[in-house]
Amino acid sequence: MDPKPRIATVVLPFRGEFVLLGRKQGKPEIGVGTLNGGGGKMEPPDKTIRDCAVREMLEEFGIIIDPTKLVKVAIITFYAAGAPNMEVHFYTTDTFSGEPRETESMIPEWHHRDKVPYERMLESDPHWFPGIFRGEKFRTNVYYREKAKGYIGMDPFLPLDDLD
Repeated sequence: MDPKPRIATVVLPFRGEFVLLGRKQGKPEIGVGTLNGGGGKMEPPDKTIRDCAVREMLEEFGIIIDPTKLVKVAIITFYAAGAPNMEVHFYTTDTFSGEPRETESMIPEWHHRDKVPYERMLESDPHWFPGIFRGEKFRTNVYYREKAKGYIGMDPFLPLDDLD
């Protein structure tokens, strides 16, 4: 039986056609120097996945997210060396308060949704990220040789049935 993956979130705040991404800095578990949405693993005191999303956005960008305004757009299970490593719940929102600021873990950058610099992101991101910008809601599995390194491939998109 496969080990149970850790649960994590990524939030993609929008201002019109622009999406907030951050360049990872400090000592992230994966992807130092790469661009990603704000987010991270569930941990106490998180009671729900949305609690995790709200906490992580405050920690990583200094912005306050209204959990009722989060729209779940994807659930991706990332595999490393054949085992599920991380189940990431992706949300979008256009409602938040505060101005994104640099923190010890992220440097905020706004990018036009049609000009996201995928070459600065993790290896698998160009394969599934555009689906979010097209408005698709999906579930898929992404496979790496090791944690976030050595992209192998991904499964086709399945409909997202978990709309919490």
